[in-house]
Amino acid sequence: MKKKLILLILIVVYILGTQSCMVFGPLTLRAFPTAKLCFNISDIYGPGSSFDDPAGAQAGFIYPVAYFGDYMSLRPEIGISMAGGKYNDNGLKGRVNLLYANLPLVLRYQTKNGFFGEAGLQPGLLLSAKDKYEGITDNFMGHMNKFDLSFPVGIGYVFRNNFGIGLRVIPGLNDITRDEDAKERNFVMALGVTYTFKKK
Repeated sequence: MKKKLILLILIVVYILGTQSCMVFGPLTLRAFPTAKLCFNISDIYGPGSSFDDPAGAQAGFIYPVAYFGDYMSLRPEIGISMAGGKYNDNGLKGRVNLLYANLPLVLRYQTKNGFFGEAGLQPGLLLSAKDKYEGITDNFMGHMNKFDLSFPVGIGYVFRNNFGIGLRVIPGLNDITRDEDAKERNFVMALGVTYTFKKK
């Protein structure tokens, strides 16, 4: 089911990308790739969970595939994101480090002044899971679900010099562990900068 969902999203992005040249015509000339780099704070939350917020990072690329009028655009992304959380379990201190490859599909509304709001869905694939405690590092992949689905919501501003800033909140929608009793989910807040590669 999870693999089918990812495949369906990719198919939709591909169709919109190939059709946008015909449906939206000249508006596709505004579509330029954008690079982003973010500082994030992540957490793992759920019943009985007690994690602190470790710092991490995100990096990726964005490319609008369709425009709806002058202000709305559909923006698929691809990126790498750190997640996880610190814990203190009866005196045993450690940190779960998670690394995801994410494919957000975001709908953005941006005014002529540069302010924007956006929301979408973010399927993710777990690349690495490590549990670090007392100088020991354990591979934690066997305890984790490889698929993650989140709901990114953000605001920001794009400057006239192609740079932009944005704040995004990304709550997880599904259980990230294989423990039926845990029901733990990711939560990430990301503050970042973007740069759009426009033709001169």
